[in-house]
Amino acid sequence: MKSAKILPLVTTASLAIFLSGCFEEKMPEVNDTNCKLENIKKLESRAMQQEFSSKCLRRGTFKKSSGEGFTVK
Repeated sequence: MKSAKILPLVTTASLAIFLSGCFEEKMPEVNDTNCKLENIKKLESRAMQQEFSSKCLRRGTFKKSSGEGFTVK
């Protein structure tokens, strides 16, 4: 009798967990427009906001210096 009460609960919980992965918000493209603060705030998930803003901060390119004008003492 006890298992008959638990089975619908377990089934419902499993279904909810399974479906929650189907509706994830996709991360927008990292560009000048999307990296503006007002657009980052539009993302619903706080974790998504943090991950996206960290990608925006690291989107620059690395340019190796020419080495001219530096002296070693």
